[in-house]
Amino acid sequence: MPPLAAHSDFATACEAGVPWNDAAWEHEKLNRMLIEARAELDEARRRTMYAEMQQIVRDEGGTMIPMLASCVFATSDKLALPDQMASNRDLDGERWMERWSFA
Repeated sequence: MPPLAAHSDFATACEAGVPWNDAAWEHEKLNRMLIEARAELDEARRRTMYAEMQQIVRDEGGTMIPMLASCVFATSDKLALPDQMASNRDLDGERWMERWSFA
């Protein structure tokens, strides 16, 4: 089982009524469990609660996240790249959106 999720992740993006809940999604059981998990002192029980909340968000959540990847690379002859790339080179120093174009 993964390490405990920080309650702030749920409170910031999944709890009913919070500003970063982009889908305005509300789930009564998740909100109740979030409050209970914050007060739970038994680490094993709290871990189980957060795991269940993660499954609720995955299965019933209001936002679809198609993938989470730390790195995505691709090449194509259809891209026109700038003459000089950023020194860190990964996606042109994160400036690819403003500097790359279709050839």
